[in-house]
Amino acid sequence: MKPLLFVLCIVFFFGVSSIEAQKLNAHGGVMLKGTILLGNQNQWLQVGAFGFGVLNYGDASLESGLSFVSYQFVKRHTKKLNGLAYSYEFFTLVGIGKNSNLLGSSVSKLNNEVIFNGNGDTGFAGLGFGFSNDNLPNTLKSYGIKNGQFIMRFSNANHSIHGIFTNDFKFGSLFNGERSDYATTGAFYIGYTSMYDRQRVYQAGIGVELFTSQPDYSRPPRNPINSDDGRKNVWYTLPPYKDLFYSNLYAYGAFQDGNYSVSTRIGINSQHLGAYIQNLLHDGIGLNPRFPWDVTQKNILFIEATGSINHTITDHD
Repeated sequence: MKPLLFVLCIVFFFGVSSIEAQKLNAHGGVMLKGTILLGNQNQWLQVGAFGFGVLNYGDASLESGLSFVSYQFVKRHTKKLNGLAYSYEFFTLVGIGKNSNLLGSSVSKLNNEVIFNGNGDTGFAGLGFGFSNDNLPNTLKSYGIKNGQFIMRFSNANHSIHGIFTNDFKFGSLFNGERSDYATTGAFYIGYTSMYDRQRVYQAGIGVELFTSQPDYSRPPRNPINSDDGRKNVWYTLPPYKDLFYSNLYAYGAFQDGNYSVSTRIGINSQHLGAYIQNLLHDGIGLNPRFPWDVTQKNILFIEATGSINHTITDHD
């Protein structure tokens, strides 16, 4: 990843004003923000910084983003706890297109806001990789893990569609997960972003996220929960959060104008869905013991609302 980080530094620190050397162009922006999130699984106050940049050489394009946030939470992963945490994220995509409108910043997982340039060129088709790391304190410390990301993005005019698959497995230096098989173990998102009148941004999409407790590897996997009447091996889990399981299937929407944005996520927390998805992987490809999802539990409403204020600087300001 070091060559990619080097390119990112070039974009962020030297690309804030457009440059041309033959056909090479660089564009970028930086955002500072404050955010409040209220929901039935997470509640926090957050401050952070987000940088995004693109390089174009002819029709070839590279776009990269880097984020850092720190947040004081009173509820995290469904548990009512107080703590100070921080997270960071990096991603890079390569493809073709004149993407200096910066809508590629919409693929960030840590930011509801988009760094956009209403006067930039449009169009991009490409794919890439990234990683994110959530660092948690106290009793949640072991659940702060790193996830790898595989990202696809396609845009035309001022409209962009992206898909993001995240998981904690590790594959070389490209998909750089923690290989923990618990906590934020996997997720998939599909998002649509549209810029309107060069001033406003709308976002919509769907997502599914799985979170599991930490397995107890010191005990044989003979847990009767989610075992299909004893036919499948199932881990026991470690205290103090033996029952910390959730699977969110939701729709989301966001509106951004000037220096503020609002967004919401609404869906269901389904133990049955989480078990179904993870059982398919562990029974088949992974050939691993299952996790003790409470498949008898009824679905629960999942809801979050977010409001942010921000200040953005781009090379066209």
